[in-house]
Amino acid sequence: MIVGFPYPGYETIAPAEIPDGNVMGVYAPRASGDVDERALLARAIANPIGARRLREIVSRSDRALILVDDATRGTPVARLLPHVVGELKAAGVADSRIALLTAQGTHRRMTEAELRCKLGPLRDRFAVHQHDWRDPAGFHDFGRTSDGTRVTGNRLLTRAELVVGIGSIVPHRIKGFSGGAKIACPGVAGPEIQARNQWEAAQCDSEDVMGIVDNPMRRRIEEAARLLGLGYIVNCVSDGAGHIAGCFVGDVVQAHREGCRLSRDINAVTLPARADIVLVDSHPADRDVWQSAKAVYSGAMAVRDGGTLIVVAPNPEGVATNHPVMLEVGHRPFPELARMVAANGVDDVVGISVLADLARVMDRVECHLVSPGVSRDDGERIGFRHAHSVQEALTRAFARHGSTASVAILRRGGHVLPLVTGERTATRYDA
Repeated sequence: MIVGFPYPGYETIAPAEIPDGNVMGVYAPRASGDVDERALLARAIANPIGARRLREIVSRSDRALILVDDATRGTPVARLLPHVVGELKAAGVADSRIALLTAQGTHRRMTEAELRCKLGPLRDRFAVHQHDWRDPAGFHDFGRTSDGTRVTGNRLLTRAELVVGIGSIVPHRIKGFSGGAKIACPGVAGPEIQARNQWEAAQCDSEDVMGIVDNPMRRRIEEAARLLGLGYIVNCVSDGAGHIAGCFVGDVVQAHREGCRLSRDINAVTLPARADIVLVDSHPADRDVWQSAKAVYSGAMAVRDGGTLIVVAPNPEGVATNHPVMLEVGHRPFPELARMVAANGVDDVVGISVLADLARVMDRVECHLVSPGVSRDDGERIGFRHAHSVQEALTRAFARHGSTASVAILRRGGHVLPLVTGERTATRYDA
């Protein structure tokens, strides 16, 4: 069997060959077929879940702030945004009273080219601001959640009577699913709650969070999002081909839950058993290791203890320019990272949390990285074995496990949700 990879411009990531008899299966989010996108979006906007129609809850004197995700997410904001703006215009809200805020959490600022791609023709129509989680002067203190977590967020939130979040819903290692309240927290939140949520999730395995919507981190961000003023969401679910399969509009929690059900249906795949070797591409989480780590998290749910995980990703921006702590600290066993955090020995707990997420996997399986954007030294610094090609990594893996080793191939590792028959009841993954 020849396995190729969806990375135009990165032809150095060559196809690999796996003996057919070793292939357990190829697992990918499903495609939903042809959908009338215009009609689907119009229906969703006109029939919100758990809320009145947007045009009915806003007045012409209101100031509206629209939160949008950044270039690391595949949300087709340019196609969703006109529907939101149309609702505001129907209520008489002037362009001068509408602003956009990019909700990139701890990611870097978007470039102008990325903004134009994300926002489309509306890029120049409204004021566009970018959130900076490292700028305390730009924060307002919104109080604390019921568990005492301090909630700070972008000051622009205080100037709007209506805050709308546009995002998408896929399985997520930290929040169960993306989307919903996540556009506000961590999207436009300060570092305290981001660190609390990331570190708490790092103490769980992927299996205990991904695809499980009712978890402590999700509950906390939903409470925080209410404090931050998020009042309405427009979330889409895309299929395995990247086409919009559903749109969920309305209440931050109720609409999100409906979207999670469809996202699980599209992205969940069932394996008969854990494989000796798992080969996973990180698409569409491809920018840097910070993003392509999503493929590690999904792959960890499919590989057996002591097995081999091979991650394939271009990573044109290297490891994580937004979190240099990953290379400064490097790979360490999870207990050592936990001691560092407990001793308040790190400034960037969010960055350490991703190292910890990786460490939990690397402590039980061997991880190989095939990435033209990451040097051997940097990859090995954070715990990966370097391979120049997928074939090289596979050769090593078969040498470890023998010629009869089973191989599971996961596509779209940034979204896919592997479930293994007999390991957990399906209800644990119900949205």
